[in-house]
Amino acid sequence: MSKFITGKELIDTIDSIIWDAEKTLLIVSPFIKLDGPFKKNFKKHINNPALKLVVVFGKNENAVQKSLNKEDFEFFKSFKNVSVIYEPKLHAKYYGNEKKGVITSINLYDHSVENNIEFGVFSEQTLLTQLSGSNHDLDAWQKCIEIANNGKVVYIKRPVYEQKKFIINYSKVYIDSEVLVDDTDYFYEKKKTTFSDRKLGSFPEEIDSESVRPVRDERPIREERKVAEPSVQYKSVNNYQAQPSKGYCIRTGEQIPFNPNQPLSYSAWKIWNEFGNVDFPEKFCHLTGRPSNGKTSFRKPILG
Repeated sequence: MSKFITGKELIDTIDSIIWDAEKTLLIVSPFIKLDGPFKKNFKKHINNPALKLVVVFGKNENAVQKSLNKEDFEFFKSFKNVSVIYEPKLHAKYYGNEKKGVITSINLYDHSVENNIEFGVFSEQTLLTQLSGSNHDLDAWQKCIEIANNGKVVYIKRPVYEQKKFIINYSKVYIDSEVLVDDTDYFYEKKKTTFSDRKLGSFPEEIDSESVRPVRDERPIREERKVAEPSVQYKSVNNYQAQPSKGYCIRTGEQIPFNPNQPLSYSAWKIWNEFGNVDFPEKFCHLTGRPSNGKTSFRKPILG
């Protein structure tokens, strides 16, 4: 079902799309400045990690705060499961959840709500529209997801779940949320010279607590002292055991300075550091560069 709407009906429809979202809320608007009622509708979901909030904004590449002011950006950052994406070419506007959406001329901007003549086309996903194949809302949704996937990632936060075993099955329990990317400084303060070049699709939908749980310290066990052979054999030069100057990144295989305490290239380390799992299986031996088939890790970077 598609319907032309304007005026108060358009505003009420956007309010209901935000309020009624259960799984995903997709906000695509070049300019965002939330008035009181819009913010109250969003607040319904602020502590719900099961709701995925995706915000795409654009324009004003040299003054991003004119497109999404810092106060509203900080508000979106407080959600438990949120992605904020910047697309400088964005001019389209769309607001949708898993059941309905509206393609419209109106920005999510208080001035547009109060002063402009705006209209849009509202569509709702029903069994009939799905069977007929004529679902304009689904087409709009997929296009906006494509825009989000190709845009610049500004902020990513994902929920962390722990698997709990109950009487007959397993269930996941929300623990906290983990910030995976925060390039606020680059976009608003210009304190950074670069921003994350990763795309939205490269981030997990949620995080297993086992992947972020810190390694627990264990009391050391005293063992009989033995004279052991060195665990790492370095290359011999004129019968002199010299530590090599060159090593290999255990994730990419590229050549880097040899340092078993930092066996990752800088770019690989930034990705690894988002979770900091010292036992995560890696691909290469830091000493030789040979494929390790998952037998190396940050804790054990060299094949035995």
